[in-house]
Amino acid sequence: MSGSRCILVALIIGVVALSGCVMDGSTSTPSPSSPVTPTQTSFVIVENEEVIPAPVLTPVTTTTPTPEPTIPPVAELEIGKRKQSYPYTTRSLSQYLYYNTYTGVNSYLQERYPDRPTDFYNAASLEGYYRQYVSDPVQKKYLDDLIENIRDRSDLPQERARIAISLIQHIPYTVTSHTYYPYEVLYSNSGKCEDKSILIAYVLSQMGYGTALLLYYPEHHMALGLKCPKQFSINNSGYCFVETTTPTIMTFNNGTYTGVGRLKSQPEIIRISDGNSFEQMEEEYTDAQALDTVMRSAVFNATGIYLDTINYNQIAYLNKKYGLFDSGSSSSG
Repeated sequence: MSGSRCILVALIIGVVALSGCVMDGSTSTPSPSSPVTPTQTSFVIVENEEVIPAPVLTPVTTTTPTPEPTIPPVAELEIGKRKQSYPYTTRSLSQYLYYNTYTGVNSYLQERYPDRPTDFYNAASLEGYYRQYVSDPVQKKYLDDLIENIRDRSDLPQERARIAISLIQHIPYTVTSHTYYPYEVLYSNSGKCEDKSILIAYVLSQMGYGTALLLYYPEHHMALGLKCPKQFSINNSGYCFVETTTPTIMTFNNGTYTGVGRLKSQPEIIRISDGNSFEQMEEEYTDAQALDTVMRSAVFNATGIYLDTINYNQIAYLNKKYGLFDSGSSSSG
């Protein structure tokens, strides 16, 4: 193709596996007869799993409140210390953030994860369920170190939020057997859309922002809702769409998802925290619109995806600015 350049499918934004991304109420692992075999490239995740049927609404049930935890002594919590590094990219600068995790803290949280409400598809019951994941006192103590580390990277609140979002987007997507606490995502350096969305909601809420979880029932997908000016928000809701499974520009929600296509349903908004609006969203919104234009200009054929020189240069610029195609992972030692 004269005057064009090829970008491999693996480098095109917005292809994310969704089957089983939000679990359907069971905390059991996948059965051996239908194994999950995810394959992850630098950007594409392909997961072979049976499509879950559309939810059937059931009467609201009352869940038993989670009892107040008995907090173990510090000597038990702070065993198995390891230093981990997490990549992130903001304004074309890629860096690592270092954070100590503990096997003792992770083990404590693993034993406390709450059972999902029987009526999983009722927003009123879900709000209380997900809030349990962001209110554990042991978790708060140890995640404060991560948040302070992010705060030390910039004096500007909006830049701190950008760092947090990019860092968590770069944590590899993995199907998990139960809903992870935010700390568990960092400890294991992995998580599905539900787990990573809760983690970002927690961190940004501690930074003073209003947050919500955007739950797409038919597509079995979850994203972050970040409080923002209505003109940039999803469905004029006052919450901007933030994909959490992979590095993506805030407000970009026109990706194509494996086995699902585009997100077409109206998300259920599960509010996690009240707080400030991210008022500086115009820059991301403009870049997300540019990315969407590039994607729509692509020509697909059997050998790859082709862009003309102008659009190729545009996506290269956005890639560098946001780290869209980084295969970032954390290390421990």
